[in-house]
Amino acid sequence: MITREVLPKILHWVGKEKILILKGARQVGKTTLLNEVVAEIKKKDPTAEVVFLRADDTSDAAYLRSTAILEEYLKRNHGFPNRFVTVCIDEFQNIPDAGTFLKTFFDAHKGKLQFIVSGSSSLEITKNTEFLTGRSIDFDIPRITFREYFNYENNSTVAAIPLSDFESLKLFYETYTDPIDLRFGTYLTYGGYPEVITTAGHEDKITILESIAKTYVEKDVAGFLRIENITGFNYLVRILSAQIGSLVNLSEISITTGLARNTAEKYLEVLVGTYVFHVVHPFFRNIRSELSKMPKIYALDIGMRNYFTRSFDTDGKSDGHRIENFAYLELLNRFKKEYVHFYRTTGGAEIDFVVELPNNSVLLAEVKYRQKPSLPVAMRNFEKRYPEVVSEKIILTKNVIRKDPDGTIFLPVNLLPFVDLTS
Repeated sequence: MITREVLPKILHWVGKEKILILKGARQVGKTTLLNEVVAEIKKKDPTAEVVFLRADDTSDAAYLRSTAILEEYLKRNHGFPNRFVTVCIDEFQNIPDAGTFLKTFFDAHKGKLQFIVSGSSSLEITKNTEFLTGRSIDFDIPRITFREYFNYENNSTVAAIPLSDFESLKLFYETYTDPIDLRFGTYLTYGGYPEVITTAGHEDKITILESIAKTYVEKDVAGFLRIENITGFNYLVRILSAQIGSLVNLSEISITTGLARNTAEKYLEVLVGTYVFHVVHPFFRNIRSELSKMPKIYALDIGMRNYFTRSFDTDGKSDGHRIENFAYLELLNRFKKEYVHFYRTTGGAEIDFVVELPNNSVLLAEVKYRQKPSLPVAMRNFEKRYPEVVSEKIILTKNVIRKDPDGTIFLPVNLLPFVDLTS
């Protein structure tokens, strides 16, 4: 089994007076995590009352038609409210008025039960969880991260090494260069869906990716969200997949796809809301001299992006866009998405990533996947312009690892998953 690093964070809140919400795309392992939480609860107390309901299953959904029905079901079958009950609900956004439902039941029976729920559409989750302010703790469940994948394949438990412990990082990289590089190429090809990772064989992996994509379109897009122009939607997905790491110009995309601009904007919102892409906004201090409000686009799974673009003819290590997307996903594993930006001036100077840190400081990161990387002029100029805010300068390389006298750190991009950037 693949060990998920988010599990201990979820378990920390089990038994406390909070609704726990696990958010993420379909088939990223939310149900597995719910089952692992149930197993841990039972391990700690074999007599604990735990209910597992699937809101997208007809028979289970019958118990979720109203709070009165759920209360009656729990009373008849689980000793509620005389016994504390943990209620796990998979795909809870399928409950009509889910947020009001959870709030009403939670408030009426506070201290007598805990809801632990999962959801696949942040559009619906956001709409519903506005009723749960102060009552819920959210967990973003990503695809399998590269470090989780590496540990699974190598039967290891490698933890992140502090960036400040540079000598340990160098030693680790020298020791594990070959297995890291091998896994890196595979990850850039097939991505991080659990079933894809645990399936052997090129054709079978692609078949699984195709199945996930079709399920997403049929259940989330055509079914739950009722998107009618599936052809136009799929065309937009392919175009966005082909331009990861690039600026998103909705006017140009509208012309290319034949979709009305507001339709293209709506479909992009759906793709972001269902965890297929992220848009990354520019960092600026002086809005007059630094560029536009156009965001960049990144895929949240490189394997799925490759499926949409039919790019399975390479291991990805010669594809700069995939490398940059990989770096974004690794930063996303450490920092909230609203803190990760890019930097671009009206003159075209660019820094791939500007990460906002506490105390009004920033981390600068640039992907230079080459043999002899150097500090980019844009990064040097940024530091001159904002000398008081730059905390770290990191150049993500092909295989160069060193620390320059000015503090610039050069790291192989596939070492980034093993680096603790917060210490």
